[in-house]
Amino acid sequence: MKKISVFFVAIILLSTGGCVQPGYQSGAASSAAPAVVFEPSESFYLLSCVDELQGLKRKDLVSYSSEVANKFDQGSEDVLFKYICLSLLPRANYKQFKKGKKLLSQYVEEHPDSPGDLRGLLVLIRQLDKAYRGNFSGLNKIREERDRLAAKVTDLELEARQGQGQIQELQRQIDQLRNIENIIKNREHTK
Repeated sequence: MKKISVFFVAIILLSTGGCVQPGYQSGAASSAAPAVVFEPSESFYLLSCVDELQGLKRKDLVSYSSEVANKFDQGSEDVLFKYICLSLLPRANYKQFKKGKKLLSQYVEEHPDSPGDLRGLLVLIRQLDKAYRGNFSGLNKIREERDRLAAKVTDLELEARQGQGQIQELQRQIDQLRNIENIIKNREHTK
């Protein structure tokens, strides 16, 4: 009797799939890809944040940045990357950009095991800063040239007004000389 019960248990196990190879699935389920768990890196967070907030208006950026800066100044490090993100936005001022670059640089130095993509992002930010300073330097040169030319225009306008005044004075003298000449001619004809 014992042999028969073992036999029935073996048949039941075989019929319910008890001898199926581990990991084997039949039909449509076998074509499913294995699940991949994605853990976003700091650089992914920064770039996604910049993309998400790039349309932020200047006044909203200022208020949001001050809120995040206050939290950061109070020692809350969980807003570090949020502050860096805000400093990378197009409407952020240069002072904020420099502070964000400095914070990212400190983070990378303090975390030597940080991924290469974060270090690469820091390199790009440094290049962006260099280009910005170059444009700023060029902009300063343009402003200096504009100011120099504006001063020259002012001097030339003054010279033109003085020249116009001299022309009017000479015209007045010429008119007086003509009047004198006409008076002299009239006296000669009347004699």
